[in-house]
Amino acid sequence: MNNDLRFVVADFETTGHSHASGGRIMQAAFVLIEKGIITKQYDTYLNPHAPIPPFIQELTGIDDEMVRGAPAFLDEAGRFREWLEDAIFVAHNVTFDVTFLNEEFKEAGYPAFDGLLIDTVELAKIVLPAADSYKLSDLSGQFDLNHGQPHRADSDAYATAQLFLKLMERLERLPLVTVERLTKLSIGLKSDIHVLLARIAAQKKMRIETLPEEWTVYRGLGLRKKERPLKREPNEDTLFPEEEEAKWSLLSGMPGIERRDGQMEMMNAVQKSFESGVHTVIEAGTGTGKSLAYLLPSVYKSRQSGKPVVISTYTVLLQHQLLERELKKIKTMLPFEVKTAVLKGKRHYLDLSRFVRALKERETNYDRTIAKMQILVWLLETMTGDGDELNLSSGGLLLWEEVCQVDDYLNKSKQAWRSHDFFLYAKDVAANADIIVTNHSFLIADIKSERPLLPKNGHIIVDEAHQFEKAARERLGKELSLSQLKFMLGKIGTADEKRLLYQLERIENKHLSVQSSYELVRQMAAVLMEAEEWFTSVSAFFEEKTKRTAQSKRQMAIDDDTRQTAAWQQIEWGAERIYKEVSLFIEAMSKKITPLAQIRGELQARDELFVDDAAAILERCRKWNECLFELLFRPDDGDVVWMEGDVRSLMNTFVIRTQPIHAGALIKDYLLDRHHVVFTSATLTVENSFRFFANEIGLTQYSYNECVVNSPFNYAENCRVVIPNDVPEVNEVDSDVYAAAVADYIIAAAESAGGRMLVLFTSFDILKKTYDYIRDTGLLDDYAIIAQGITNGSVTRLTKNFRQYDKAILLGTGAFWEGIDIPGEDLSVLFIVRLPFAPPDDPFVSAKSRQLREDGINPFSAYSLPQAIIRFRQGFGRLIRTQSDRGIAVIFDRRIVSSRYGKSFLQSIPDVQAIEEDITGTIELIEKWLPNEK
Repeated sequence: MNNDLRFVVADFETTGHSHASGGRIMQAAFVLIEKGIITKQYDTYLNPHAPIPPFIQELTGIDDEMVRGAPAFLDEAGRFREWLEDAIFVAHNVTFDVTFLNEEFKEAGYPAFDGLLIDTVELAKIVLPAADSYKLSDLSGQFDLNHGQPHRADSDAYATAQLFLKLMERLERLPLVTVERLTKLSIGLKSDIHVLLARIAAQKKMRIETLPEEWTVYRGLGLRKKERPLKREPNEDTLFPEEEEAKWSLLSGMPGIERRDGQMEMMNAVQKSFESGVHTVIEAGTGTGKSLAYLLPSVYKSRQSGKPVVISTYTVLLQHQLLERELKKIKTMLPFEVKTAVLKGKRHYLDLSRFVRALKERETNYDRTIAKMQILVWLLETMTGDGDELNLSSGGLLLWEEVCQVDDYLNKSKQAWRSHDFFLYAKDVAANADIIVTNHSFLIADIKSERPLLPKNGHIIVDEAHQFEKAARERLGKELSLSQLKFMLGKIGTADEKRLLYQLERIENKHLSVQSSYELVRQMAAVLMEAEEWFTSVSAFFEEKTKRTAQSKRQMAIDDDTRQTAAWQQIEWGAERIYKEVSLFIEAMSKKITPLAQIRGELQARDELFVDDAAAILERCRKWNECLFELLFRPDDGDVVWMEGDVRSLMNTFVIRTQPIHAGALIKDYLLDRHHVVFTSATLTVENSFRFFANEIGLTQYSYNECVVNSPFNYAENCRVVIPNDVPEVNEVDSDVYAAAVADYIIAAAESAGGRMLVLFTSFDILKKTYDYIRDTGLLDDYAIIAQGITNGSVTRLTKNFRQYDKAILLGTGAFWEGIDIPGEDLSVLFIVRLPFAPPDDPFVSAKSRQLREDGINPFSAYSLPQAIIRFRQGFGRLIRTQSDRGIAVIFDRRIVSSRYGKSFLQSIPDVQAIEEDITGTIELIEKWLPNEK
């Protein structure tokens, strides 16, 4: 449709990130697109007349020798101008390329290019709203494009041209209603995509449009049609096979599935648990195949009973992995259809009525504009409306907060979209599914809800069960922050800001006698002033009390001793003032809303939605005030209350939290008393006993079954444990000395291991000091040192980057102790810097220990040690992920051999030879033990 336009796709390799700091173009490539096809290519090296930095040579493969005889930019500038004549300039991150090009043109005495620009990053975000990544290499892989040499201008330009054509094909296939909405929004983009969209819209209007079967148009929105689930009925004849050979024959239907005795053992334990209705705890070692072991009997149980079996995982990411991998396998194995569903909290789902309202608002924010365009295209792809499918920027996520589902009731606006409502659809699919996959947080919220969605008296499998108690604490806890209050008051705004208050006054003008908002606005200002003053004083108190802590991220318990101090009395007086001011604001806001709520039924759908939004904000303000009162004046005896924040940006991060000290009592009341549960994980036992887990989860008051399925991996043959004997005792030196010792080992081992090392820390402070020490030496400049909290990216992204580099070292804490999967030779050496005890001054650990002491129980042996052992087992489990993996674990913390409790850690891992060595012996072992090449 844009075949009469001339596009020139360009890419430049440069010696630096900016022209101003001395960077120059050292390779240029152009690809011409005419009449919708690639017609011509041109590329050349350019002599930058400056040395190419080593990291640029490493990235691009272009060295000084390759450009020495190449022409200067000045020599080629005329040809570049000819290429760009009457063309639309296209590039992947076009701002970078055109800025660099124009700087070079300026220096060469040529006029700057001032034509139309198309950014394929921006275009890809719109056309591919659910893509995992918008890097050129990742998008090329998605479309199977020819991209042989990433970071070389000729290869990158050609791949970008191919990508541009693919994106244009998809753009031109969109229905007219979607293209028209995209065109209106595209004026706010950074590149000239609006030109393409306007032309596509104009040409679509010239002919009658026939929509593909999978799409429909409703109220001006293009949507993907939903597949309505069929009602399911129990089938008592669908019985899980009793004979083991019959079970094996089911499994053998899946290619690549090998016979594992442990998997059969676990399958039988799950089936026995279903039949008896007795709660069961199963520890299944790495490589058991536990997902299939519980899914197969679950599917049969569901079909037999007519009720879904619920599978709960720790995170949303694990939820998707279960669906994408394991349940797909199950569907290929069985002779009948298996219906699956995902359930998450409401805020994961799009509210179409709120989205349509957002589309009508004039948009000036770039991130929100892109997010709206992404959602418009995504609506033609998604049946679920689950926002986790989208790849939104941080600014886009703020828009999502405004357009996601927030309530149950159906106002006029939402009623109009009822037949397309995503959350109602998710509930419908779940009610008729064999397997419902959810996460621990949603499960806990649902079982505590007055109107739970999950089936009553159902069967529930809790996977990653070692995290369930923690997830329960977090979900049942509360938090209080200034940012929450500011967000709510900001949503209301003043009449001049044209937010909620403006809309309420507009509705008043249409239907009621206008009430002055003066008192409401004055009260809002009073609340903000009082709150900012109070939070400033509380955060200063917090900073003073924690100043001896070296780390920037700090915590401090609010215990009885704290509450008795004179400084705390001042804090309480300030809290009383805030509580009073927020109460007065709630009263003033109620006066504004109540008359409108009384005529709610007479309002137009859009106005009714504004009144409902105001009522929801008012309720959130009430809950905020109740939380303030509870945390400051009436804390529950069974809760721990603490402050936390990052002193680098304290006012933005400061928060007061509370959690139940013993979540097991609540888990018992809401889950174990009402449902049949199977708990499973690779790490549930401590010293061969489930006692610690059962006590934490509230299971000790029941009769329950236990099952331990050992890993099929040959750890004795494939793994070694080394305890360095030439590092200092962790408690006898400061963190600088300890970090230097760890860094020395990493540097020494890097060459022998070829990178391929994961270093697990318990403290970000020591991680950063180790990272800085390695960098300062300059000895590992050839290695990619990827450090959590220093290198940008999520845990998933950092792990992916680690696997992509030939020589990489990954430093991680927190989430890296579990959940990441790096099989094969990508990970060969695991360093455990310290035994993973929770800090004794951690507010929760401190409160838990105090409660145990009051009950006459030793908190170290009853809580701290078991927790550390389970975490240690999780960390150790990162090393061997497949039958053929081979690896070495280096445990720096000498307490594992020098303390009376150290043997408990070594006894908790598989039977592996553990030896003490100095740095020379450790390096020799790595060289002998590991494969030479990645």
